[in-house]
Amino acid sequence: MGLAELVHENQELFVVIGILAVICILSLLFSIRFFLVERRFRSLLKGAGGKNLEAVLLEAVQSNQAAEKHLTELDRFCEKLQRITAKSLQKIGLFRFNAFPDMGGDLSFALALLDSRGSGVVLCYLVGRDDCRVYAKSVVEGKSSYLLSDEEKSAIKKAFGEYEA
Repeated sequence: MGLAELVHENQELFVVIGILAVICILSLLFSIRFFLVERRFRSLLKGAGGKNLEAVLLEAVQSNQAAEKHLTELDRFCEKLQRITAKSLQKIGLFRFNAFPDMGGDLSFALALLDSRGSGVVLCYLVGRDDCRVYAKSVVEGKSSYLLSDEEKSAIKKAFGEYEA
């Protein structure tokens, strides 16, 4: 009985042995792969500097919570600053003029000092040869309950950026 007859008679046995060999090789490859993944997982759990992953994650969560608290405080502070700055001087307009024909040099002026809504005061400083006078008129949203001179109106327009020379 030759080798060919032996293989032919036991063909099913060789197929089964071949399949078992492939399964063993695949099993060995998967075992090696599993060992490598497990080793990487353990090093990941160990973490940097000897800390384990749970401690690192807990530290990150606490840091995130502290940052969120700080951000909330900054938001509140920013809102407070916005309320304060809305009432501060933001629009300023200066208009120089010659109040009296016999005086030169445009020594007189009107000065508008307004907040973000256009409310504040307009000051008018009139310089004469022998004296000077200062007038202050309240302004609410760009308008005054007092009669405004053309120069005072021009100072308010300058404050709003609407003045045309």
